[in-house]
Order: sequence, then structure tokens, then C-alpha cells
Amino acid sequence: TPFGDSIRLRSSDLNTPSIDLEILLFNDQKKMEFRYTVQKSYTTEKEAVYFAFPAAVESPQFAYATQQGWVDPAHDLLKGASLEWFSIQKWMAVHDSGMSMGIVPLDASLASFGDINRGLWPSEFHPKTSTLFSYAMNNYWHTNYRAGQGGTFTFRYALTSAKDFDPAALSRFGWESMESPTVDSVINQDKVGNPDEPLPAEGASFLTIDNPNVVLVAWKLAEDGNGTILRFQEIADHAAEANIQFSHAKVQSASLCNSVEDDIHPLNVRDDKIHVTLRRNEVVTVRVLP
Repeated sequence: TPFGDSIRLRSSDLNTPSIDLEILLFNDQKKMEFRYTVQKSYTTEKEAVYFAFPAAVESPQFAYATQQGWVDPAHDLLKGASLEWFSIQKWMAVHDSGMSMGIVPLDASLASFGDINRGLWPSEFHPKTSTLFSYAMNNYWHTNYRAGQGGTFTFRYALTSAKDFDPAALSRFGWESMESPTVDSVINQDKVGNPDEPLPAEGASFLTIDNPNVVLVAWKLAEDGNGTILRFQEIADHAAEANIQFSHAKVQSASLCNSVEDDIHPLNVRDDKIHVTLRRNEVVTVRVLP
């Protein structure tokens, strides 16, 4: 392919007469993609479907992204929390002192670490192996769920590795993998004023952030109609500062807001640039008036 190589395999197993797998190897990225297409036979017998990703690490430590931040299941969960399956937001990883492997489960949000879910409800997390299991489906529960699953299903996974465990890099990798590009056609009636045209052929950003550990997670119209709302998140588990530069827009004023978009205090604006300060894993809300 123009971007790398594609490897295709076909297999079958119990209650899965066809399992097609395409592995994509990218030339210019530290990335692999696994794309499974599974033909599943319907059955009411108790069963579960997992995709296993073993890693060659001797003393495995696991981590996964939550809605805000990331979690080590051996240390960060409250007593009584489930230690046999976990809800994954952007990535899951296994690592030790010499290697880290991260996986973005694009179509399945549950995972088990070190073993499949056996319904044992352990009080402490002690993984048996260094394998990441994507928990794709099951019919274990007999109330409020369908009795079985049948049909054709697609499950996609993006994989990367590194020498060291880097949750900030994994968060950026997860966002890039899960947020597909959006294409829009802008006509003259859509434009405000008389901006320069055309935009650079090599592409351009509406804004830039000078700190890689700060990401833009939302940009929307303000609920009260007064300007737009931007939300920034710190993803490296460290306090951070960042300058936000608006490359193709004039900024009249900006304000720090709370989560329900009440203004707290104004922010300094200079040369269409604003400065924000974030605590570790914090989400900051900013109102911008053009």
C-alpha cells in the first residue's frame, strides 16, 4: 500500500466459522493495526470472546486510560473495585523496566489483564501473565442482556511500543487513532469577512499548543451563545503551562470558566495568543470571543 504493508490471514474456531484478520504495518509510524472481521454463530451456551495480545515483559505492570488520567489497577483502585475487567477510554498498556506496549481498542471498551475474567472477584490484583485481553463479548449474565450474539462483527486495534512507559505519548496515540479525520467543503457563503485564500496546500491548524502534554479535547459554541468554549487537558500527570496560538483567527478576549461555562476571571490575550496553567490531569475550560 502507499503507507506500508498489509498482511491478511483467515482462520476459524468454536462458534466462529470465519475469522479474517488484516494486519497493517506503517512505513513512517511506530504503529500496527489489527482489523478483525468475525463471523459469529449464535448460541445460548455460556461463552466469551477475547482478543489476546501477549507481551514479552518479565515483571508486567498494567495501566489504562480513564476519562481523566490513567490508572494502575494494582495500586489506584478503591477497595472492592473489579480487578478482573476494566473500562478502557483511550489506551491500555503493559510494561516493565525495559519495554512498554500500548494498545488502543477502537471497538471494544472492556479489557482483562493477565488472564480472562473467571468470576473470582479477587481482593488484590496479581496478574498471572503479561497478556492484554480485549474483552469483546459474552453472554455470562442471564438478566437484562441478550441470550447470545450472532452475526458479523468488526474489531480494530492500534498497537505501538517503546522502551519506556509514557502515558502522555499513549494518550496522544489514542486520540490520533480514535478520532478519524473529518472533511468539509467550505463555500464563499460560509466565510466570515474576507480571509486570505486559499489555505496553504501543506495544511494548517486553527490553533497550536506549544506544550505536547496539553491537548485540546473540546471546541464548541458557548451554551449562552457568547463566543466559543475550548477545553484543554493535561495528559502527562504533571502540572503544566501552555500558550495557545490562534493562527487564522483574531481573539478579542478570553476568560477562564468553570465546567458549566460561568466566567471566573479574564485571561491575558496578546497577538491572538492566550496562556493557560493546568494542574496534573486537570481539564481547563476557556471562553474565547473573536
